[in-house]
Amino acid sequence: MTKIPEETIEAVRSKTDIVDLIGEYVQLTKRGKNWFGLCPFHGESTPSFSVSEDKQLFHCFGCGASGNAITFVMDIENSPFTEAVVKLAGRTGIEIDAVIGDETEAQPRHEFKSMIEAHALAANFYSHLLLNTVEGEEALQYLEKRGFTRDSIEKYGIGWSLNDWEALTSLLKRKNFDMKDMERAGLSIMKDDGTGYFDRFRGRIMFPLRDDNGNVVGFSGRILSGSKQEAKYLNSPETPIFEKSHILYNFHNARLNVRKSGKVILFEGFMDTISADRAGVTNSVAVMGTALSDKHLLKLKRIAKEIIICCDGDDAGWEAAKRFADMAMKKGMDVQVALLPGKMDPDDYITQFGGEAFREKVIDNPHSFMSFIMAYAKRSKNLSYENDVLQYIHEVLEELALRTSPVERDLYIRQLSTETAVSVEAIQQQFIKMAGHQAKKAKAEPLPGETMRVHNPVREEKKTGTERAERLLLYHLLNDGALFDRLQKDKQNLFIRDDYTAIFVRLAGFYEQYGTPDFHRFAESMEDRELRKIVLEAAMVERDPEQAQAEINDCIHHLEKYQIKLTIQAKMHESREAEKMKDHTRALELAREIIQLRKTLTTL
Repeated sequence: MTKIPEETIEAVRSKTDIVDLIGEYVQLTKRGKNWFGLCPFHGESTPSFSVSEDKQLFHCFGCGASGNAITFVMDIENSPFTEAVVKLAGRTGIEIDAVIGDETEAQPRHEFKSMIEAHALAANFYSHLLLNTVEGEEALQYLEKRGFTRDSIEKYGIGWSLNDWEALTSLLKRKNFDMKDMERAGLSIMKDDGTGYFDRFRGRIMFPLRDDNGNVVGFSGRILSGSKQEAKYLNSPETPIFEKSHILYNFHNARLNVRKSGKVILFEGFMDTISADRAGVTNSVAVMGTALSDKHLLKLKRIAKEIIICCDGDDAGWEAAKRFADMAMKKGMDVQVALLPGKMDPDDYITQFGGEAFREKVIDNPHSFMSFIMAYAKRSKNLSYENDVLQYIHEVLEELALRTSPVERDLYIRQLSTETAVSVEAIQQQFIKMAGHQAKKAKAEPLPGETMRVHNPVREEKKTGTERAERLLLYHLLNDGALFDRLQKDKQNLFIRDDYTAIFVRLAGFYEQYGTPDFHRFAESMEDRELRKIVLEAAMVERDPEQAQAEINDCIHHLEKYQIKLTIQAKMHESREAEKMKDHTRALELAREIIQLRKTLTTL
C-alpha cells in the first residue's frame, strides 16, 4: 500500500476543522468553549457529545467515544486510516496519490475512476428514463402500484433501462468512455463477432447497487414483462469495483442509524430493505441473494453489537436464516431471528398488515438464537414419533452445550421437556454427557466469540484511585518521551490493567519509529478502537504543567504500592498452597518475603 508521508498527514489534520467536519453528521450547539450535540455513536436524548475547537478533539461523556478528525472519519465511515486521510484531504484541497482498500486488493484509484463515473452516468440515465419519459411510464406505474413513492424511488435511484440494444452503450461512446473498460465494468457486452458492444440491461427496472461510500458500482435489473424464460432479476457480474462478498445493499444509508441503535437488521434481498425502509425500519441492510460472507459480518460487527436476521418464511428462507445465524454466532455477534408467518416475505407482510405491524410484531419481537434453533429443528419433525423426538432433543442440546448460560440452559431444557414429554432429569443427564464431550473440544480451541486474553481479576475491580493514576500516567507518557525512556530503561511497566499494558507496549514501538511525542498520530496508528479510545481519553485530561513532575511522582508511587499489594496477595495464596502440600520450607520462605514486602510498603 502506498504510504502517505507524515508531513501530509499532519497537513490534513491541521487543515481540517473538526467542528465543521462533525457538524456534517451532528447538529452542534456552542456552550462555553466547546460544542455539544447528540452522539452519533450511540442513541441518546440529551446531548453528551462534546467537540473541542481548541484541541481539535471530540469526546462523548455517555459512551466514551473520543478522537480527532481522522479517527472520527475512521469510526463513523468504518474506514481504514489511509482512506480516512484521503477523504479529508479531498475536503481540504490537499492532493494525495494513495491507494484505497485492503492491501491485498489495493489498486490505484484512477484505474477504476472511469468505471465509477460510468455507473453514475448510467444511474442518472436510467432514473431520467423512469421519471421523465413516456418509455418509463409503464415501469413507473408498476412501482407505484407496489407502494413505491416518488421520494423512495429517488432515494434509492431506481430507474428504467430501455428495451434497446445500444441505448446506454451509445451514450457511453458519446461520453468517450473506453468500451473495453465498460465491458469489464459489466455495463456493456461485446458482440459475438467482435464488431461492437451492446447493453447488458434492457427492458428492466434498474436498482443501483452502491459501495460503502455511496458510489454506484453495479445494478440489479428486474424484468417487467417478456418471456418467462428470462431471469426475473439480472445482476451485474463480479467486476473490479463490484464484489458480492463486499457489498451490502443500503449500508451507506443505514450505517449511522445502525451505530446509534447498536443493532442491524439483515435481509435476504435488497427489495426487503426498500420495503422495510418504507415501513420506518431505517437500520437494515441486505446481501445480494444469499451470499453472506465473513467480510460482510466483519463489517457489520464493527458498527453493531446485535444482528436481527429476517428472511422469507418459506423453506429456502428458513435455511438462509439458519446459515446466516450460524455464521454470525461464530463471529461472536448477539444474534436474533425475526420470523415471518407462512411463506411470506417482508414485502408481502408489509402490504397485507402494514408497516407498524411489521415493526412491532416482527422486527421488535425477534426470537433468541436458541429459540430459533428449536423452531428450526422442530419444523421437519413429528414429535409423536420416538426417533423424531430423540433427534430433536439431540439437535437442540448440541447447540445448547455450546452457546448458553446456566439460566438459559435450565429454561430451554424445561421447554424441551414440556414439548417432548421426556423428563427434565433425563434431558439434563443427556446434556451433561454432551457438554462433557464439547468441553474436551473446547480445550483445543476457544468457543465462538471468546477471546484469548488471560483473565485478570484486577481488571474487573473498580479501583478508582488506581484507574485515575493509570490514566494520568498515560497522559504524561503520551506527552513526555523522556519519561517513557526512563520507565523503559528501569524496565518498569507500572500499569495494572491489560489494556494499559497493551498501550504501553505499542507506545514503545511508536517512540522507536517516530522518536517524538504525537498522541494524534499514535492514536491513528491503533486498529483496536477500544485502545484508541483509552489513549484519546487520557490525552484530553486537563492538567497544570507546573504540577507535572509532582503528579508523575504521585502516580508512580501509587502504582508501585498497588503492585506490591498484589504481589503480597499472590504470595499469601502461594504460601497457603505450600502449607496444604506440607512444604514448610517453601511456606517459611514465602512468609519472609511477605514480611519484607510489607516493610517496603511502609517506606514508600
